[in-house]
Amino acid sequence: MRLGWRDRAWQAVEYFFADRAPPPWNQWAEVVSATPRKPFFVGDLPHAWVASDFVRSALDMFAYHRERDDSLVLAAGVPLDWLEGEGIQVRGLHTPHGRLGYALRRRDGQLQLDVAGDAGLPPGGLVLPWPYAGHPGRTTIDGRPAKWTGGELRITRPGAEVRIEVAGP
Repeated sequence: MRLGWRDRAWQAVEYFFADRAPPPWNQWAEVVSATPRKPFFVGDLPHAWVASDFVRSALDMFAYHRERDDSLVLAAGVPLDWLEGEGIQVRGLHTPHGRLGYALRRRDGQLQLDVAGDAGLPPGGLVLPWPYAGHPGRTTIDGRPAKWTGGELRITRPGAEVRIEVAGP
């Protein structure tokens, strides 16, 4: 997702979840096998470093720190169908700049982002990458027109209300 490949990130998640051994244990083993019906050595369980890397990656789906412009990138790994209806809501996510909260949903032909009023923002602000094919429609931040740069929208204050027209399904 840090490369902008939202769909490929989820393909990787599905691939790695298929390699839990044994699957009902919901753990990744030290050793995996292409022949799960044959007995084999799985190493130590639980394999905590694998799980911790996955949890860190899962949190990055919702927000991650981007060093090159000292910003927090929002929802870069969130599947598009999660945004429909009620969407997603993040509360109290620990970041290098304090806690972050936001709600993101697609409703009534709009992508709606509401940033918590007490959100800790880095100097580069928050960045929302455009998640859909095509281009974003009319965009406002707190009711004022906003511009996209390179497929990203920058939000520079806590409590911001962002509305983006979304064309098509």
